[in-house]
Amino acid sequence: MADTSNAATPKRKPAAKKTTTPESEAPSNATAIAETEAAPSSGNCSGGSDWRAQAGEYAEQAKATARDAATSAKNTTGEALAGLSKLISDTAETVDAKLGPQYGDYARKAAETVAGAAKSLDEKDIDQLAEEARNFVRKSPAVAIGAAAVVGFVLMRMMRGNSNDA
Repeated sequence: MADTSNAATPKRKPAAKKTTTPESEAPSNATAIAETEAAPSSGNCSGGSDWRAQAGEYAEQAKATARDAATSAKNTTGEALAGLSKLISDTAETVDAKLGPQYGDYARKAAETVAGAAKSLDEKDIDQLAEEARNFVRKSPAVAIGAAAVVGFVLMRMMRGNSNDA
């Protein structure tokens, strides 16, 4: 039989030279000890409650950030609805002239409805709006799922349109 041991073993590359780092770049022992102490411990020692407390703090910070973002979005939406109401109301006279007074009345009623929605949104805080949303989903889950699907579709189309513009 032929000896194939030389053909089957891969050739090794020579080992790379080790370079020494200057003392100014090497971590000090104090730094290494501080990093070790800061690392979460695994076990049932008293240090285990520290990460729970820190996680609680992060959760509270996340809640506060989410509340601020929701409040900002609520205010922006209220302002946009008020602007839309004014726009519809301003164009009602043009609708009267071009399509007739019946359609102008429709426009005025639509403007009043949008203005009422804006006023209602401005009067409520985030907790009230969240509770109303929960109640709506409990009472009409099919409508809520359909609305979420429509909103998702619209957002997807908007995002896809933005990516094609770039």
